[in-house]
Amino acid sequence: MKKKPSIPDAILAIDFGGLSTRVFCQSSQAGSKASSFVMESQVGPVSQDIANCFTKPNLASASPENIAWVAIGNECRAVGYLAAAQFNAHIGLAGLKYSSALYKALAALWVVSRKLDLGNQFSAAISVFLPPGEFNDSKQFFELLSQYSASFETPTGKLSVTLDKTQALQEGGGIALIHNSNLGSAFKQRVTAFVMVGFRNASIIVSARGAVGKGKTSDLGMVKLVDLVQERTSNYDASRLALSIASSGVSYNRPYFYRIARNREDAAKDREVDQLIEAVKLSRFDYARMLSHWINEVLPPDLDEIVFCGGTSEYMKPELRNQFSHYSLSWHAGITVPKTLDPDGLGCRIADVYGLFSYFKSQFEVLRQRSVAATSQRAEDTTSTSGDSPVPPTDIQSVKECAEQSTKPKSEEPTHPKSEQPTHPKSEPPTQLKIEQFTHAKSEQSTEQKIEESTEQKTEDITEQKIEEPAEQKIEEPTEQNTEDITEQNSEICAQQKADSSIKDSSLDASDELSDESNTEPSLEDSEANLDAALLLGGPYRGAGKKVRNYA
Repeated sequence: MKKKPSIPDAILAIDFGGLSTRVFCQSSQAGSKASSFVMESQVGPVSQDIANCFTKPNLASASPENIAWVAIGNECRAVGYLAAAQFNAHIGLAGLKYSSALYKALAALWVVSRKLDLGNQFSAAISVFLPPGEFNDSKQFFELLSQYSASFETPTGKLSVTLDKTQALQEGGGIALIHNSNLGSAFKQRVTAFVMVGFRNASIIVSARGAVGKGKTSDLGMVKLVDLVQERTSNYDASRLALSIASSGVSYNRPYFYRIARNREDAAKDREVDQLIEAVKLSRFDYARMLSHWINEVLPPDLDEIVFCGGTSEYMKPELRNQFSHYSLSWHAGITVPKTLDPDGLGCRIADVYGLFSYFKSQFEVLRQRSVAATSQRAEDTTSTSGDSPVPPTDIQSVKECAEQSTKPKSEEPTHPKSEQPTHPKSEPPTQLKIEQFTHAKSEQSTEQKIEESTEQKTEDITEQKIEEPAEQKIEEPTEQNTEDITEQNSEICAQQKADSSIKDSSLDASDELSDESNTEPSLEDSEANLDAALLLGGPYRGAGKKVRNYA
């Protein structure tokens, strides 16, 4: 008997963006709804005592994503808004993304524990994005995350998280999953390039008639445009400058640049904004040329379509549309994130991680559906081989009534003939069966109803005999003969009830065995066999930090 696979308490999808960390999460409890939150990308060192001074007084009033810090041994890091606002941490684009992503993932687990009310010990399944250039580091990243998540300090004490399942995809993989799913089998006949242009990187992955290989990565994200602007102006803060550039759009709306202007005198501020806008225009032209040149070098010659992804591709849409007009073009594969899951209004910037979350969550839904289907099939097989006919759906209510009557004291049992029992007309829709009802209904009907029928039949026989006998004959017959007849009849009833009772016990034993067998579910390995992840993005797929599978 295969071990029943565990269902994690929480399911997460994380995108470690250059400017922000975007997280979608959902509890595995029935009826739970998905939610999302965003954290600033900053991570900075801080002592645990100082971090506690900021967080403890604000645990009840502040959102957890704004006061997050984590400690592993003697190493404590403030993450997100706390790091940026209180400890002057920078966005840190120089190092590898996965090195800071470890602290961001741990902080996200703490925020999820607070938002979903999971306590200080729970299990989780996590799916993340990594750039194609860092994708080979995903194995090491998950090993470290699995190790440190087992025990780390947070603002609410020690947290222990067991990683039941982890999965990494290349950036752009979430949109690729949704797009190829919408195409159906047609995607196996097309060559599609998914061009992800974010803040830090620009990446391209190609789906060539169903085969997806390792993508290409460059440093031509939005940060390159910011660098070009900074070279032409005074040294503005990179994150604030990027936000102003993106918000101003193609019309270069001046109010967004006034927010970062350093001069306080109105005339001087106007001149500063004019210079800043001119620098952005020139830098945008240079950046568009550099980005387009790199994309052209990477695209395959037999390309059918390009799907642009990421917030920077939306900002550069006029230039990209003009440069690649000879291809079939799409932005974000038409994915629209529900407003309830986008409280910060990020729009297309979270379409990729939303696609990843939708796909990752569906794997557990498939697992549950297959488990239910397998349990139902085993129940049907056992019923068909047990020698008794299965209970029709319309008889479930009758079975329930029989079971209730069999548990009543004899004084409460009805004495009306069997023909007076309610029947269900054929026009009524069949009752839908639950697994528990299905595995026990047959034994209940075949035992309890037999007892009731035999008891009622014997009662009718005795009653008919007594009615048919003349009153005078009763008086003249010896009392001993009456006693013997009644005793003999009662003995037959008791013998029949005893036999029925033994049948009931054996049926219930069989149904208990069936119930034990129905608790088994298909293993996680079996349920993964038909998933389409093998077609996408070559990501190592880890279960509980033990097995690694490369989907090529």
